[in-house]
Amino acid sequence: MTTTGCTTVGPGEAPSPGPEVTLLDGVIANEAALIALYDAVLAAHQGLSGRLKKLREHHVEHLAVLKRHYVPGSASTATPEPRPSATAPRTESGALGAIRSAERKAASARADEVRRVSPGLSQLLAAIGACEAGHAQELT
Repeated sequence: MTTTGCTTVGPGEAPSPGPEVTLLDGVIANEAALIALYDAVLAAHQGLSGRLKKLREHHVEHLAVLKRHYVPGSASTATPEPRPSATAPRTESGALGAIRSAERKAASARADEVRRVSPGLSQLLAAIGACEAGHAQELT
């Protein structure tokens, strides 16, 4: 039996992840889902490539930074490697609307999350949320 902080963990058991780890898992999954949406739209609507590739790359950068903040062993599993799938709407305007909506939703989530985490992670999430809000505005 191991004592970690104020908890006792039996042999072979990992301590449950703290709230910041759980939140970070969700943000990482959200960034991966946004990338998957961009990938689906770019595959279905190659004419949007010039407009969307740069925005997609921002999310790849966000994901890389978020993963650097993930502490291995701080959750019950290894660093998450989400593999979400997405389907692109049939029309370019529908595809842009879907991405714009996803970006707005992500920006709103980041704004909510900054109040629940440490100052350092809060700054990172605020910066990512601002970028996502900027993407949504750029897509109008």
